Amino acid sequence: MARGDPRGEFIDMQCALERFKEDLEVRDTLRERTQALLAEHEAQWLKPLGLRSREVRWSRGFIHEVWLTPERLGAVEHALLRGAPLRTLHLRGLEGSAAKLERALASPLMEVVTVLDLNQEGLGPDAAEVFTRIPSLTRLRKLRLTYNHLGFEGARALASAPCLGGLTHLDLHDNEVGPGGTRAIVKSPHFVHLHVLALGSSGAGEVDEQMLFGDDGAHVLARATHLSHLRGLYLECSGLTDKGAWMLAQAPHLAELRTLSMPNNQVGRAGIRALVERVSRLEALKIGSNRLGLAGMRAVTGGLSRLGKLDMGDNGPGGAKALWESPRMTELRYLRLSDGQVGDDGARMLASSPHLSRLTTLELHANGIGSEGARALANAPPLAGLTSLNLSDNFLGDEGARALGTASCLHQLSTLNLSLTRLGGEGVRALVSGPHLRNLTELTLDYNPIGDDGARALADSTSLSRLNRLSLMRTGMTDAGLRALARARDLSRLKSLSVQGNTYTEAGVRALASAKWAVSLKNLALPPQWVRSLPDQGRPFLEELAHLMPHVRIPR
Repeated sequence: MARGDPRGEFIDMQCALERFKEDLEVRDTLRERTQALLAEHEAQWLKPLGLRSREVRWSRGFIHEVWLTPERLGAVEHALLRGAPLRTLHLRGLEGSAAKLERALASPLMEVVTVLDLNQEGLGPDAAEVFTRIPSLTRLRKLRLTYNHLGFEGARALASAPCLGGLTHLDLHDNEVGPGGTRAIVKSPHFVHLHVLALGSSGAGEVDEQMLFGDDGAHVLARATHLSHLRGLYLECSGLTDKGAWMLAQAPHLAELRTLSMPNNQVGRAGIRALVERVSRLEALKIGSNRLGLAGMRAVTGGLSRLGKLDMGDNGPGGAKALWESPRMTELRYLRLSDGQVGDDGARMLASSPHLSRLTTLELHANGIGSEGARALANAPPLAGLTSLNLSDNFLGDEGARALGTASCLHQLSTLNLSLTRLGGEGVRALVSGPHLRNLTELTLDYNPIGDDGARALADSTSLSRLNRLSLMRTGMTDAGLRALARARDLSRLKSLSVQGNTYTEAGVRALASAKWAVSLKNLALPPQWVRSLPDQGRPFLEELAHLMPHVRIPR
């Protein structure tokens, strides 16, 4: 790096962020310096490319991703080809138009793009037909088409597009391609190099069951033996039963899967046993909200020794017991047991398991855990490596918060979600008064009656200096609480603050805007209904805030 060269320093800083992933203090310092360099020089760096700050994401000192409409793409494509090693394009503003998509795909920039994101753009079968007319997308490896309306016809069109022959990742989540579309995709000679295939559904709204992947889709995929490179399969909310799971398990080309995601299906003990026996090299399994029961969960914990990520919440009681009994879960780093009827006894089992010592993320939403369970988790040496803990929608109360706040075993926590846990102002003070949560970067306290006393406790704390995100939705705060937050001594790194659903006036928000730490804020979430209730639907007030906080995004 040349002395006095800001761009060279920026590259060094971002590369260092990739190297120091575990050292929080070093990362804080590096992050602050990169943000300072961007604040001072980003506009100058982007000007030759014709790009705007909100359109880019940097990685290792270079522009790695851009968010562009077709019109903006046409305006900057040649400059980008000359001046940025672009790899990922998020195409926005298509509004379901196949014509706009075709113009965008004709851009010379598409010759260097490796990841194309077309998620949630209202695209139908005619948009999929566009790919059949594109002569070449030489370097395209990942195509994301989540939440569109391709259907069977769109899937069939994609399957006949030679320009997609280099794809390794294809995401058709929530497109209702059905078994027929699945058949077209998996039989296509252009998709033989696929490593990852997503054909699931969100389950939102009314879904035609005939358009789900289902057991018929499993039958089609099980016969597609030429897909021998497949390592990731995503079948969320797909109408799968034990029959479909059994067919997938018998497919020899699926035996090498490393990631299998099939939550919100109807797979039971027999189906999961078949999968565990035949697809035994899984490293990530999402099987939540099925019908496993204790026997099925035991099959998972007793049969898969390579798992680093496991979601088996909402499968009936016994998940914690199955984990506690098994010595094979030693590689687990992420565990989700939400809605698993864990209770205090299950929390004690998890806390006492020596085989879970590598866990970094623990999700225990809605499990009937009380203060005793919280105390067990907080004082569990095997869980000392946790960096993210979700205990939302449990019965912790102030005593549970006190247990968490005084627990030296949780000193590495960076993300803590305690929404809907019956905390009051006293509980918040007990939580943030101790020295053990100094590494927190995200704290969520939504839907707790913490009131203005809770806001004062947060403001008085000296343990929140690393906090980047604070969410206080529907917590009973008034102007007094906002004024207290404005006086906080230790929120200088706060980037995002949500105070929706509270009772305050313009005076309270003005107090926040005048806070010394507000200069670091990037996002402030205010209730849209409250803003619209102000004179002229809040326009004068929003203009005032924009003047006071020009650097802050306020969703309207």
